[in-house]
Amino acid sequence: MNLFTTLERATGRTSAEPGLDGLVGGLLAEVASGARALRAVAHPLGFYCLPVLRDGAHGVCVHVFDPAAAGLEREIHCHSWELKSSVLYGRVGNLRVGVYDDPGRPTHRAFEVYSTGGTDEIRPTPRLVRWEPLAEQTSARGETYTLGAGEFHATVLPDRAPAATVVLGRTVPGPVDVVLGPVDGTARRVVRRLCDADRTARIAEEAVRRISGHERTG
Repeated sequence: MNLFTTLERATGRTSAEPGLDGLVGGLLAEVASGARALRAVAHPLGFYCLPVLRDGAHGVCVHVFDPAAAGLEREIHCHSWELKSSVLYGRVGNLRVGVYDDPGRPTHRAFEVYSTGGTDEIRPTPRLVRWEPLAEQTSARGETYTLGAGEFHATVLPDRAPAATVVLGRTVPGPVDVVLGPVDGTARRVVRRLCDADRTARIAEEAVRRISGHERTG
């Protein structure tokens, strides 16, 4: 059984199986010690991403939300991949958003995002839209939520407190990454900041400490 399948089975229920914390905590301990070589990425959406696995269409990341260090931007977007996200500690809100074509009275323009080698090329499309909130789900430690490819949403921290999730992603044919931006916005490029080894280790160590229960906030 590969890592993706192992974690998927552990997170495939409303409440995570008891083994999930140990599995992810073990992976992060390897990151902290340097045994698993990766660097944390300061994601443009306001969290640190630890890319644990990339295997074809499958990916596993740990997202570490630290409002004091990374901030949090509430940006409406959709992915080209479906995801299953389980909260490791803290609380995380997932706001589902309806996006509708409205060239007469738009509030936003849709921008397609093309990511290569740590750089996001964000390109405007002719699509003018408006959006409205649909439903917000707040998940606490051990709870899991899912999101389909192409579904617009925004991630929020209801408590403005540290939180982390393990995200299992599966790329599906068809959808592209899209973010909403200003109606008159233009193309731009965002280079994702890569953390050095020491910073990555500290992020992983802190996450392990909180996962182990010493800083339970959920």
